[in-house]
Amino acid sequence: MSNEISIEKAEHDVKHAIEELARATHDLQEAEEELAEAERHRAIHFMLDGEREETEQREWTPNRIIEEFGKKSPASYYLVRIEDGKKVESFEGKGDKEFRLRDGMCFQMVSTGPTTVSDGRKSVGVAAFIEGLRECGYSPETVAGDARLVTFGYKVQSGKFAGTQVKLGFIVPDDFPMSPPTGPHVSPRILPINAQSGPHPLCGIHETHSQPFAVTGEAWEYWSRPFPNWNDSKKTVATYLSHIWNLWDSQ
Repeated sequence: MSNEISIEKAEHDVKHAIEELARATHDLQEAEEELAEAERHRAIHFMLDGEREETEQREWTPNRIIEEFGKKSPASYYLVRIEDGKKVESFEGKGDKEFRLRDGMCFQMVSTGPTTVSDGRKSVGVAAFIEGLRECGYSPETVAGDARLVTFGYKVQSGKFAGTQVKLGFIVPDDFPMSPPTGPHVSPRILPINAQSGPHPLCGIHETHSQPFAVTGEAWEYWSRPFPNWNDSKKTVATYLSHIWNLWDSQ
């Protein structure tokens, strides 16, 4: 009799354990569903051209981000993803490929559009350079006394100076875009003056070359960084700004 009681009790305990496991499994499934639902409605925050953006949608294409958040045409822009201040992925030619957007991602829009004036004729010199800068979202100004000198505010997007706000200056050739500026003038002085020839970023940093910009009352330095293979490029302001972006990215 005692053995029968023991078996019955064991069977009861096993049945009870199975029921408890079933309830626990059900509760876990419900918790997972609630978590997934909350995740679907949790806002994702990301950066686009230095601006904080927000969305609850997970799946995006680069072109839709450019259109909806950048308010630009994907025909003239592509996305670059930045991580820890470094370019880690380019979406050029992959604008319609869907990817999962994650919280904290950072992107930069890179322009590839032509530099033209409203009547369809190609502008040249300072006019072309200023037009191209405006198309890329900047607010250029010429320096009083010398219309060849163009300056504009610039927020560094990558490299060890990421997030730093500087002013860039350029002496624009009269035949731009046939010839590009020889390199950027930077204010304030970011790198130590070192006129000796050598590798970027510590060499070829001049003080006297920026003397024309002294009329602004600010301290400037000139980085001797000619655009490599300009004649083989698209010869647009956006192309030249990609060169500038790389100079900061490689610091």
